[in-house]
Amino acid sequence: MKTGILSLLLCFISLFSYSQEENKVTDARTKKIEATKVQIENTDSDSLRLPLRLKLAGQLAYFDGNIAKEIFLDVRKIIKDKGYNSYHYQKLEAELLYSLSSVSLNLQDTAAALQYANESIDIATEIGYDMIVGRALSNLGNTYSRQMDFEKAKRFHRRALVFHEKAKSTRGQALTLNRIGLIFNKQKKEDSATYYLKKAIQADTAKTLRLQIKGNLAGIYADAGKYDLAGNIYRENLKLLDPTAYNIRAHNHSNLAKVYDNEKEYSKANAHIDSAIFFSKKVNALFLIQSTYHAKVGIAYNDKKFSESYEAFLIQDKYKDSLVKESTTKRFADLEFAYQYKREKELVAINLKNESTKKKLYLGLLVITALAALFLIYFIRKNNKQKLELVANKAKLAEVEKLKTALALAHRERELKKVVVESSVREEVFNNTIDDIKQVTALDDERERKSALRSISASLLSEKGSKRSSLNLQTYLDEVNIDFKILLDQHFSELKPKEKELLCLMKMELSTIEISKLQNNTVAAIKSLRYRIRKKLGLGSEQDIIAFIENKDITL
Repeated sequence: MKTGILSLLLCFISLFSYSQEENKVTDARTKKIEATKVQIENTDSDSLRLPLRLKLAGQLAYFDGNIAKEIFLDVRKIIKDKGYNSYHYQKLEAELLYSLSSVSLNLQDTAAALQYANESIDIATEIGYDMIVGRALSNLGNTYSRQMDFEKAKRFHRRALVFHEKAKSTRGQALTLNRIGLIFNKQKKEDSATYYLKKAIQADTAKTLRLQIKGNLAGIYADAGKYDLAGNIYRENLKLLDPTAYNIRAHNHSNLAKVYDNEKEYSKANAHIDSAIFFSKKVNALFLIQSTYHAKVGIAYNDKKFSESYEAFLIQDKYKDSLVKESTTKRFADLEFAYQYKREKELVAINLKNESTKKKLYLGLLVITALAALFLIYFIRKNNKQKLELVANKAKLAEVEKLKTALALAHRERELKKVVVESSVREEVFNNTIDDIKQVTALDDERERKSALRSISASLLSEKGSKRSSLNLQTYLDEVNIDFKILLDQHFSELKPKEKELLCLMKMELSTIEISKLQNNTVAAIKSLRYRIRKKLGLGSEQDIIAFIENKDITL
């Protein structure tokens, strides 16, 4: 008896000290709310005013979810009525729809939560707003978790984690991992639940969120009968939590009450469950109010306070009736079906309404197939045409190569003929020289004989020099690229052989002096010959003759 009175006294003292601290924090929050209202009043532009109103709704959600919901809906109406559709307003609408989903879920309107979450995902996906896509998917997971569809809930949460990672949202990851852990806990899978909750604690270092997840981890310990460990976490959380974190405080008080109930410390259990009811009413969290009253029924009954237990039962039953309405359940089912099978339902409805639509569809498919077939035929024909063109080009290339080969052979033939001619000339010179010598020897006058022999010697030396020069020149000309020689013969027929010979030597990058020695000619003669070539080709003195000829080959 004394212990119970003492514990109650301690609870009253802690509540009193908490009340003082809460007043300070509440005053601070109230000042922030008032400051936001002043900002809204001093703003003329919707692009600035509407985000401030969303901020205000978020601040008021700590105290009343219904008021916050009204503001969110009003902001959305303004966006729709004024036709705002820029990226800024699409982003704003995605955020407020996500917030509406969260508030609706807190107010236990699961049908509205489902609708707003899906609408938020549609807009956020369209504009690539990964953070809100992740949060809205997580809300869908939470909604299905409330409907006890745990496997579907986990699928949505895991999809949400992908987008949280893309958006680098550690808070989003922590919240989603926390929710997955709670689902595993509901499925009595303690190891998996513990794993995900510990992972959630590591994901984000924000104080309030960390304490919330630690409270959920303590719930697993309590379910496993580890009441001391669980109780220590709840008590530590209540010391560290922000005084106005009503929702999390309600959960911690409620769970700590259950721990004390299991330990048969009913006075402490009653004190904490009353605190849980107080905080859940602070934020008008209907689902939380109903669950705390449900816990109070069991605690009061175990404490043999039957009238108090019955009274709590009636209250929780009233909240339960307001939460689980047939119309709400039906609306949820309809919305779920609509979002999952919307396109299929529309197609079926059109087919039922007008059978001709099906015929049009078939006709359309036939036209598309015919067009596809025509495109395929066109593509095949075009491909065959390209192949034929390729074969023709190869044939032309072969003809060009053949022509080059023929020209090369003709060039060699001319060279051979030249050699033969030169040989015949040399033979003729030799025969003439023999005849001359015979005539000289027939002369009687010694003087005349010597003069005639000197003349023959000079003639032979001149012929020898000329032949050596021709031989050296031919050696150089043999080194010129055969394609260049063919090019000269094929496209520059107006040039004389001597001019072509000069061009071949120029192609070998020989100087004018070197060319004059090889051709046994003067430098002035070489320059004169080069001038005549430029005139025939229509080139100025500054233009490169060889480059002009080779470019002629490129343009063929």
